[in-house]
Amino acid sequence: MANDELPKLTRRNMSQEVYDILKEKILSKYFAPGQRLNLAEIEQQMGVSRTPLKEALNRLALEGLVEIKPRKGTFVTDPSPTEIAEAFDVRRVLEVYAVELAAKRVTESQLQQLRDKVKKLRSLTEVEDWTQIYQEYVAIDHEFHRLIVEFAGNKRLKELWEQVNTHVQMARARYRSAERELDQAQREHEEIMKAFEARNIDALREAMSYHIERAKQSLLRDLEESKGQKHSP
Repeated sequence: MANDELPKLTRRNMSQEVYDILKEKILSKYFAPGQRLNLAEIEQQMGVSRTPLKEALNRLALEGLVEIKPRKGTFVTDPSPTEIAEAFDVRRVLEVYAVELAAKRVTESQLQQLRDKVKKLRSLTEVEDWTQIYQEYVAIDHEFHRLIVEFAGNKRLKELWEQVNTHVQMARARYRSAERELDQAQREHEEIMKAFEARNIDALREAMSYHIERAKQSLLRDLEESKGQKHSP
């Protein structure tokens, strides 16, 4: 790791800040799946002691982002295709329920926030080279779905979604460098918004379920292609 990659910390809540930074580095692929973390190097670069670092790593382990192996070290999780599929399946259940709750209580101001996200996503799909905007698209897409879960008004649902969606983000970061179906994804976002505007709960459930299932299948295809490329001569 380059010496200037991890910032030194200044806030009082060191454990929280270490957690935030390491999580971002894992999701952005700065730390690769399966990589063994050099804890001494991380401590030196960030200017922290082992205690807040261990507290942060324990939180990351609970979320499934790292695996702590006694006498071997701490490793970034390398999710299997089955684990990825399961994360998407649980996410689909949670978000289908979230749109049902949100449709009953969403305000005009909240709807406008969702409209703004969909509008921004639409503008990104209009560029010619999707590889240049993919990471930004993923970030805004994540925010769109996060807002829906937030507008559902169920704290425990939000906590579960955040935990499961972390695994989804990790899989997307690893296995996909360019989304080949952004136009299809955008049509699905538009359908979700159309159902929200009409407060049509049945249409919302159907649109969200289809959207997440298609994303899962697309990602798993990318994974299979990636494995095939590794084994090709």
